[in-house]
Amino acid sequence: MSDSRAPSSASGASAQAGDFGAMSFREHLVELRGRLVRASIAVGIAFFVAWSFHVELYTWLSAPVRSALAANNLFAIKALQITESIEVYMRISLVGGIFLASPFVFYQIWGFVAPGLLAAEKRLVVPVISGSVASFVLGAAFCYLVVLPFMTDFLIKMTTESPGLTLEPTLASTVSFSVVLLLAFGAVFELPLFMYVLSAVGLVSAKGFLGFYRYWIVVSFIIGAVLTPTPDPINQAMMSLPLVFLYGIGIGIAWLVERNPQQKLSRLKLGLVALALVGLAVAGVSLAARRGDGQAVDDLPADAAQIVGIHLQRLSSYQQAADRDPAAAKLLGPLVQLRMLGLQKPRDPMVILVRTKAGVAVVLTIDDADTHLQRLAKQYQASVVQTPSGPATWMPAPHGRGRWRAVAAGKALLWVGDDVAVEALAEARQGRRPRLVDNPALVEQFDAIRGAGPVWALAAGGPESGLGRWLPAGAMQANTQAATAFLAADKADLEVRFACRGPAGATALRDRLDAWVADSRRRAAPLATDDAQYRAAQQLSELAVLVARSAEASARLLPIGTNDYQTLMASSHQAMRLSRDLAPAERAAAPADTTDQALVQAVAAPGLAEAEARGSTVVWKVKADMARLLAMLAAPSDAGIDAEVLRAPIVE
Repeated sequence: MSDSRAPSSASGASAQAGDFGAMSFREHLVELRGRLVRASIAVGIAFFVAWSFHVELYTWLSAPVRSALAANNLFAIKALQITESIEVYMRISLVGGIFLASPFVFYQIWGFVAPGLLAAEKRLVVPVISGSVASFVLGAAFCYLVVLPFMTDFLIKMTTESPGLTLEPTLASTVSFSVVLLLAFGAVFELPLFMYVLSAVGLVSAKGFLGFYRYWIVVSFIIGAVLTPTPDPINQAMMSLPLVFLYGIGIGIAWLVERNPQQKLSRLKLGLVALALVGLAVAGVSLAARRGDGQAVDDLPADAAQIVGIHLQRLSSYQQAADRDPAAAKLLGPLVQLRMLGLQKPRDPMVILVRTKAGVAVVLTIDDADTHLQRLAKQYQASVVQTPSGPATWMPAPHGRGRWRAVAAGKALLWVGDDVAVEALAEARQGRRPRLVDNPALVEQFDAIRGAGPVWALAAGGPESGLGRWLPAGAMQANTQAATAFLAADKADLEVRFACRGPAGATALRDRLDAWVADSRRRAAPLATDDAQYRAAQQLSELAVLVARSAEASARLLPIGTNDYQTLMASSHQAMRLSRDLAPAERAAAPADTTDQALVQAVAAPGLAEAEARGSTVVWKVKADMARLLAMLAAPSDAGIDAEVLRAPIVE
């Protein structure tokens, strides 16, 4: 029996050797060239796919940096060169394309090296590839969610707190900083997998790894110093300590491999191992992506009239401007009252207001919320009651009618405000009300707006939303999904962005806003003061209409998308806007609708207002006095505190 097996095994070995030597060196090079060409074509196609989402990729990649900048009262990322944006977007698209095409690239690599591998070596491929993907994703996720925000905040504070230094981050430096750290941490988390391979092929034992542990601690800090883009020890430690921890995990994996080195896994078991590793990566990212205790955005109701974020460092300057407008004072009133209550130093200086139709609540990320709650209860001689959202107490409302509720909703989370608004937060937490974080479209809008300026706001569509009050007379509210607004950091500009249901709806809304602005200005200050001026204004308006129609008719003869077509259509739009501005009022000025009063005051002369359609989004830019802009931003809700109450002395 043994003699009969020997020839067959020998013939199999010779056949196997013959298969390996069947290709010449030149044929190997030809095959390598073909696989490299196919991989390059795949990367090229993936690059153009990623380029279609280059803005979204940049927004996602820079989100931790922009959030840290906003927390430190910095809201601008500058481009120093004309070509800087295109260079950055191409770099992002190339990296995204490589990741997108990586499965096909790995397949080409595998197809080239597989014929030269033994059966035992081939068994390592599935766990190695799946493990490398899982490890890299976990490392990048850890960096994106933990290291990058902390490191950015630390470096910003180090710069801004130094006398005579100002920070002006650029587009290129922001993206390079994020990409380098993500790639570095993704590579670092491959360490246990590398140790597994060395142990599986018998090059290093678990005992050998353990003996090198003391030296590895020194090596890990050297690697951290080399890979981190900053020389400070804190950020180096944030990379070095995970290396030490991962090395310990690698020792454990090597020990498990050595326990039964002869055991061979079947294809089914290898597949299950691969799925388990990928599942571990997904679970790790999901777990890390969950905001921890004390995060202010977890329980924001999606159907609130308005959600507003205000940076407390700008509160004093805005309050001076708001004293001239009751609506603006109502917006800032709850925050001023909180400062009077001694809650002016939260952990996150960007404080969130939840404004319903009838009430307002302030959401604070603050250290030791329970201690603050106990202090408020003692100050107002109120009891502390346990609620489903956490311990709560009550205090007299600032306006003297009703009461305010304070809830320690987490170790570092405090809700303070009217019963109606605080109850809306509680219902959202308990699942009895839709949450903003459960709506991907609203999360995208929220993430894009909250780092745009020192004051921002969001209003979603729905029966309880205040979105309609950002639209003149509620026009086209059914065609608008959500709207966001923010004040510029260094000038009196308010930008409102309406997310419409398609480009056609955006174009219609833009025209409606332009027509409403022109009509409001004519009512406030009619152009024609006598018959001659009236006729001249009417003729100029009619001439502008003719120019607009002629330009539009000429554009129809040209291919859509050409430069001449776009120029003619832009001229047509500009002429129609000019005709509305020049058209004389045919009746006496009438008082505007009270629901649009804040909008009318903001767009009235000498203020400026201009609407622009960008795909399915309408961008409405308004320049006016700061008090008017604050009132316009606060338009979706009347909830707040009367200005007279804030000027009254506080009785301790």
